[in-house]
Amino acid sequence: MARIAIIASIAGLLLGALQACADREQLETKQVAEQADLAAADDVRCREKGEPGTKPYNECREALAADRAKRDAIQYQKARDFDRVLGEGTSGASDKY
Repeated sequence: MARIAIIASIAGLLLGALQACADREQLETKQVAEQADLAAADDVRCREKGEPGTKPYNECREALAADRAKRDAIQYQKARDFDRVLGEGTSGASDKY
């Protein structure tokens, strides 16, 4: 009986690990697809300025990438600030017990 319980718990752990791997792969696939969509949209937008490889096209792509990096940095900072404020509200709560 104990062996069955041990085997069942090991099987559960293995299934959980496999599920985590599948979730990670799905997330990575989604991120790659989103990046490809952004690159395609940037390409369409910058082709209005010139053909790929020309100075106006390259400057357009660089500007879009810089804008996106700036927005991402702001979003990251907002998330950090939110986590910091949330964490301050709970500091010391577990010290009382």
